[in-house]
Amino acid sequence: MSRKKFEFKPDRDGINLANKLYLTAQQRKKILKWGLYAVSCVIAMILQDSMLAKVRLLGMGAMLDLTPCLMVLICIIEGAERGGMFVLWCSVFYVLSGTAPGPYCVLFLTVYSMLAALLRENFLRRSFSSNWLCAWIALLAYEMSVFLMGVFQGHTYPGRYDVFLATAVVGGAIVPLLYPQMGWIGKIGGETWKE
Repeated sequence: MSRKKFEFKPDRDGINLANKLYLTAQQRKKILKWGLYAVSCVIAMILQDSMLAKVRLLGMGAMLDLTPCLMVLICIIEGAERGGMFVLWCSVFYVLSGTAPGPYCVLFLTVYSMLAALLRENFLRRSFSSNWLCAWIALLAYEMSVFLMGVFQGHTYPGRYDVFLATAVVGGAIVPLLYPQMGWIGKIGGETWKE
């Protein structure tokens, strides 16, 4: 009897970019997740510049800072390390787009977002209310820091603190509307187990 000849399987001929990059399914999901986060921040910047910049709320001139709300929330959902890197890059893009009040926003957004994420990770349980509380604290610190920089640079006067405080309150009120979408995006690729 003759033996059956075994041959090697030929390589796949597919010209798919995903096959050429040799990405695993988990890596593709991570790319999708961070891409959706980035697109969400770009959409927030466009909405803030085009429509929300003219809207004044609470009768005292407060406005909705949608982009900082989104960045802080993403950092709290993703954690201090990964979320902090994302907020750093996103805040640089925020400043370079001309939407941010000034270049100091990179420092304020990154530091306050990371501190809020560390507060949530180390002292609070993962829940909607803890994420909301930490996001509101970070937004309050960010808005008050922007106010103090404006006073220091002469762009505003100390009597307008209530406008910045009201903007932080409005930002905290919008977080529950953003949380379901960002939470859904955060679950793409599985959640990271943390002690």
